[in-house]
Amino acid sequence: MLTKDFNIVCPCCQTKILVDHKTGAVVSHEREPARGHKKSFEEALAEDKKRKSEAEDVFAQAFREHEHREELLEKKFKEAMEKAEKDKGPNPPRPFEFD
Repeated sequence: MLTKDFNIVCPCCQTKILVDHKTGAVVSHEREPARGHKKSFEEALAEDKKRKSEAEDVFAQAFREHEHREELLEKKFKEAMEKAEKDKGPNPPRPFEFD
C-alpha cells in the first residue's frame, strides 16, 4: 500500500501538484511564475489598437458579404431551377400508386 502523497508536475504549465494517496484529492498546488516579457502600457495599448482594427476589418468583410448574400442566393436558385428544368426526368413514384 502506498504511504506517500504524489508530487506531480504538469507538463503544460509546470504547476506542482500534491495529491493525497488515500483520497486522491489535491492537497496543494504551486503555479510557476510567468517567465514572459512584461509589456509596457504603450505596448499593450498598441496591441489593443491592432486587435481592434483587425476586428473592424473582419466585421466590414462580413458586412459586405451579407449585403450581397441575397443576390448570390437568388443567382444560385435560378441556376438550380434551370438545371432542374433541363434535366427533367420521370416523376417520382407516388406512395398511393403501389396499392
